[in-house]
Amino acid sequence: MESPFLKANLQALVRHPHLVAMAQQHADAASDASYRVEPARTGLPTLTIATGGKTFSYHSRYDPLAEAARQADSVLQPQHTNVMILGAGLGYLVDVVLEKLARPGFERQVYVVEPDPQVFLRALASRDMRPALNDPRIEWCVGMTPDEFGDRWAMGLDWVNLDALAVVEHPPSLSRFHGYFERLKEKVLYLANRSKGNLVTLMHTGNEFHSNSFANLRAALTLPGVGRMFGRFAGVPAVIVAAGPSLEKNAALLADIRDRFLVIAVDTSFRQLVARNIRPHIVLAADPSYLNSLDFVGVENETGVVLAVEPMTHPDIIEQFRGPKMAMTFGGGLQTLIEPFREPTGKVVCWGSIATTAFDLARSCGCDPIVFVGLDLSFQDGKLYARGSYSDDVFYDRVHPLTSLEHETVEYIQTRGTHRIAMSDGSVLYTDQNMHMYRAWFEDQFRQTAAKVVNATEGGVVTRHVTCMTMADVVKTYADKGAPIAGIMREVVEKPVRADVPGMIARLEELMKVLRQQQDDVRRAAALCRKLAGAASRDAQPSALTGPALVQYRELLELHDHLLDDMTVYGWYAVHQTRFVNRHALELKRLRADETAKTLAWIEEIGLFLESVTKFHEYQYPLMEAAIHSLAAPARDAVQERPVTP
Repeated sequence: MESPFLKANLQALVRHPHLVAMAQQHADAASDASYRVEPARTGLPTLTIATGGKTFSYHSRYDPLAEAARQADSVLQPQHTNVMILGAGLGYLVDVVLEKLARPGFERQVYVVEPDPQVFLRALASRDMRPALNDPRIEWCVGMTPDEFGDRWAMGLDWVNLDALAVVEHPPSLSRFHGYFERLKEKVLYLANRSKGNLVTLMHTGNEFHSNSFANLRAALTLPGVGRMFGRFAGVPAVIVAAGPSLEKNAALLADIRDRFLVIAVDTSFRQLVARNIRPHIVLAADPSYLNSLDFVGVENETGVVLAVEPMTHPDIIEQFRGPKMAMTFGGGLQTLIEPFREPTGKVVCWGSIATTAFDLARSCGCDPIVFVGLDLSFQDGKLYARGSYSDDVFYDRVHPLTSLEHETVEYIQTRGTHRIAMSDGSVLYTDQNMHMYRAWFEDQFRQTAAKVVNATEGGVVTRHVTCMTMADVVKTYADKGAPIAGIMREVVEKPVRADVPGMIARLEELMKVLRQQQDDVRRAAALCRKLAGAASRDAQPSALTGPALVQYRELLELHDHLLDDMTVYGWYAVHQTRFVNRHALELKRLRADETAKTLAWIEEIGLFLESVTKFHEYQYPLMEAAIHSLAAPARDAVQERPVTP
């Protein structure tokens, strides 16, 4: 495919190694005659594709650039700062969108999705694509599956900008790849909901996550990690025991397979299993709340069960459980602080429900099949969970002579059961918003999982991309696929942990020095705010400042912009001050756009920022002091306290 543009465009493509690899992979098909590039009346190239007995005209035969401008204008509004382009064609939509967005912009501001690599190669051969290829605002997603695109988009997803996202569609691409783009939109919607849900969670419980992580720092550093389990159970069946009402139907069958199948329980199902004299191999805990710590009341002495905890777990669970313990991580929180000082912990996914973590752990262990019981994700038979969970304890507290446990539970369901789901057997189930989102996550992940996934719940709403069987049939079908689970678990738990406790203490002491320096800078910045607020220049625009006022204002901005340069400390600040960080970013954006904004408006906003940093310091300093004290105490676990080498 020789053209005056191809060589120059391929040279620009070097900035995108994944596109270079894609172009090389599809180069042999570049002469496919079903792709025809012809000039429009304006002289610009157009593309026609004949496939599957249909012909798709990708662009106007009169003026493809004007057509693209109309398509973009119908969507883009002044408030849109992020754009997703679905279908690149020969790049006209890309050019128009880049022209309309304000510069300088930022990385990953525009995601361009083109499912057909051959269309992208025709664009390289037909037009000068170098401006777009060299533009740092674009993230090119060519030839990716919807799930691959979703993963890439999620990596750069900024929840602050979600409401400013515009989706610009190229109609011929959507017509040709209807199923592809429907799946992609579904993925994007689910990721956006997750991001907003994570933000809400962080606003309400971020401090709890953070405080618990520091309280559990010694455990996170010195316990063996679940990463030791990864790959150790290849081809071994796993049963994930969730706590839905249907668990009562088949819990007894778990006793028949415990010696051969890896049994993973979520925290809420643990008490029900012990009450039936069934011990899982491992129980997972990650909830930071005190209420969820009640799941372990009465089962603290189950020394034959391994407890796997994420550092944000409520400290009471870790302190009171007497059985063996392991650490796991969701990858956030203090993990970047901890990982240089210990052997790999083992990262697992969490998507709101601990059952999602159990599934990801089974997947990482290499288990096949992965079997669920108790995964109702709905209000089944007038119940929230299987009887015996901590929710019963909570509802019992509400019972009085004129009501009952069942009445209190039904009232809760009537309030929360906002989603009505008609099942294939004609029954109707109700679920709440959270469980509705968990269902979407599971079904999305099931379709991406190589192992066979079986839902043996015998109830509930999870039916897509999964094989539904009774638990009795699961036992019969996979009875010969077991392994000596107990021996493997004993090995991964008892091996000493490589951890550098002195190194961790030294790092915390370094960060305490950073906090002390920040406190000095806050005092200096606050003094500058007072001087500028009391000066005559307070009512002037910053651009009109001169003399000492200008020097002071510039110093104040410098302190504001660099006060939280230490990325570790900034991450902690952003958790503690999530609400303010979000509001502050939007307010700064408004001030920069307002040419009439007075110096006083800037001073007041920076003053609020300094107050938020002070509150963070007052909260953070005691956490670090307590963590250092805990780490300096005599070791209680099997830890080899020596420097960790890669």
